[in-house]
Amino acid sequence: MSSRIPFYDVARIADGRADDRCADLRRVLASGRFVFGPELAGFERELARLVGVEHAFGVKSGTDAIILGLEALGIGPGDEVITTPFTYIATVEAIVRTGAVPVLADVAPATLCLDPDACAAAVTPRTRAVVLVHLFGHCGNLDRFLALCRERDLLLFEDAAQALGSTWQDRPLGSFGAAASFSFYPTKNLAALGDAGAVVTPNPAAAERLAQLRRHGRDDSGRHVRWGWNSRLDEIQAAFLRRALPGLAADTARRRALAARYDAAFDGVVTVLQPAPGCDSCRHQYAILTPERDRLRAFLAERGVETACYYPTPVHREPVLARAGLTFRNAERAAREILNLPIRPSLADTEQDLVIELVLESVRE
Repeated sequence: MSSRIPFYDVARIADGRADDRCADLRRVLASGRFVFGPELAGFERELARLVGVEHAFGVKSGTDAIILGLEALGIGPGDEVITTPFTYIATVEAIVRTGAVPVLADVAPATLCLDPDACAAAVTPRTRAVVLVHLFGHCGNLDRFLALCRERDLLLFEDAAQALGSTWQDRPLGSFGAAASFSFYPTKNLAALGDAGAVVTPNPAAAERLAQLRRHGRDDSGRHVRWGWNSRLDEIQAAFLRRALPGLAADTARRRALAARYDAAFDGVVTVLQPAPGCDSCRHQYAILTPERDRLRAFLAERGVETACYYPTPVHREPVLARAGLTFRNAERAAREILNLPIRPSLADTEQDLVIELVLESVRE
């Protein structure tokens, strides 16, 4: 049956903003500037201000943002980079594309973000960086990771693809590391109409390299001083993102309100994934954990409620990275039990009430 309560409603949101986006498109067309124009420059200024860093660079995707960010920090062949197995493949893929070796460490069961103790145990003399994935807009205890990186002379990189609008101790996620990446894929909290991403950094030297890397290694004189990429966020997508940016705070507040309603309803009934104390999550996703995940998902689908599973396969179990004997207990349990419920800002209270009612009905059977 068709979903009465869809997980995403990207088409409906896009249709509701069609007039504004057509105006943006006409403005860009009239300008004759389709790459590296005023829309991109404006979006980068506004994004940098929101995150609280000096430099922001729009690129083609969130994946490119990780690759270019790591390269700008000097990560490459011979280096090891520690990250989580419970993430989208792009995080690890980006490390591989730099020539570095990804080293996986298990996640903390309460947050499903990288476990600080497991991360510390994975450090070797070849370790150069730690990539933290702010899963679903949540983060682990950032103070512990910052201390670890200081003590071991490691670079901290934030994969904040899902975390624009989240904070740690009232400071925006994305502002703690040597660099951070964001994704504006159409299902993200700040959404383009296609692939788009950005990388931010407080470091002037890394910023200079990023400016070169995204345009074939070209410097301000027009000479190509390093091997680079063709990864430029175009003016049309930048215009769409600028249009959406002022509404992000209201959308985030709505997501947090929906999460609070779920939390109250599920307290003591089902395991709910939460950020570490001190993190105010943007609530990109709302996740519960249950050994009856598949039965519950089918039960909801039969009644018109669409759900998702992020992620059903931990990275170390993917064929491209599978290694004999590699086991991460918490990540593997999460992959078996996680279920993501609708939490889009357009979700009506009455729709959420039905989702809650059905989840409670199923788990109490």
